[in-house]
Amino acid sequence: MKTNNPESIYIHIPFCKTKCPYCDFASWANKENLIETYFNSLLFEIRSKCEAYMNLECSGKSRLATTIKTIFIGGGTPSLIEPKYYKKTFDELNKFFNIANDCEITMEMNPGTVKEEYLSDYKDCGVNRVSIGAQSFNDKVLETLGRKHSVDETIESIKKIKSNGFDNFNLDFIFSVPGMTKQIWIESINKALEFEPKHISSYSLIIEPGTPFEHIYKNYKAFPNDDLAFEMYYELCDIMKKNGFIHYEVSNFAKPNFESRHNLTYWLAKEYYSFGTGAHRYVNGLRTANIRELEKYISAPNCEAIIDYPIDHNFEKIMLNSRLNQGFDVKLVEKITTKSIYEIRNLLKDLSNEGFLELSEDKIHLTDRGMFINNEILLKLI
Repeated sequence: MKTNNPESIYIHIPFCKTKCPYCDFASWANKENLIETYFNSLLFEIRSKCEAYMNLECSGKSRLATTIKTIFIGGGTPSLIEPKYYKKTFDELNKFFNIANDCEITMEMNPGTVKEEYLSDYKDCGVNRVSIGAQSFNDKVLETLGRKHSVDETIESIKKIKSNGFDNFNLDFIFSVPGMTKQIWIESINKALEFEPKHISSYSLIIEPGTPFEHIYKNYKAFPNDDLAFEMYYELCDIMKKNGFIHYEVSNFAKPNFESRHNLTYWLAKEYYSFGTGAHRYVNGLRTANIRELEKYISAPNCEAIIDYPIDHNFEKIMLNSRLNQGFDVKLVEKITTKSIYEIRNLLKDLSNEGFLELSEDKIHLTDRGMFINNEILLKLI
């Protein structure tokens, strides 16, 4: 059995200074004592799984028959970790993969954890893109979100990465936060643009089951209503476009040629490797996930399970591609829908007249208004 040669790698770092009350990622605070043993397990996982992938290829070569074009180090808070651990990780990856000279290597960093003395060493490891979890340029909003950093710390972090040559950076933001007004949101966006980021990601706050926010905000009336949430989203889209950003994905905006190549791997339904606690991968047409609990992963880093995912790959492709500005095929919808072709064509015409999408050469392109409710539109079509 031959692999499909994934070109991307995700590495999960589960350590944080504090756990944000809205976060449901596999991350933990106050477990820094496990960093050493975690990386030992991570290196073991990389080594053993890559050896297994090589056996599947039956290539007889010393490395996997693939060139890695993107690597993403996410978390958690990867910027908490000393560079020596990443050096060991990249040394291990280089034993099994050819990493392209122009490989996009992204590291997530949180304000307040960016250390000047680490940055040059991260760069030496190959990191050439940074994603900063700013979330807001308003201290009151940061407090509501339970973030422990301040606006001043965000600004200081941006200055540090720029002075160390990281010009390709993303800023993450959250909107539709309780108490947030449209004016506060607009001010945050405009403040972000002063620092000349190449990329901006922005997500509406979602209350995830099992998080502290689920209990704090049982009363959803505390949140901006749908109309105000859309106004915030529309303002973001408008300001980004006026400032030369391409709205290439529902929640992502980039200067030309600075789209996140790694995240496009996911949205284009391409295969990818993944390592670390709770990490999900897509290799050989199979989606699997590692153990989520930190201590269990450390003791059994090779343990993974097949995860439920849409069996129909056409549905999966539409679900992911609909998030992108490049659009998706009408014929792909017709293959999986329970509706007749006549019903689909009329529905598309209605959605187009209402301003949710545009049709061109049998391709569906969601407008900004359509991107805001892309899941609802897909449910109508399917």
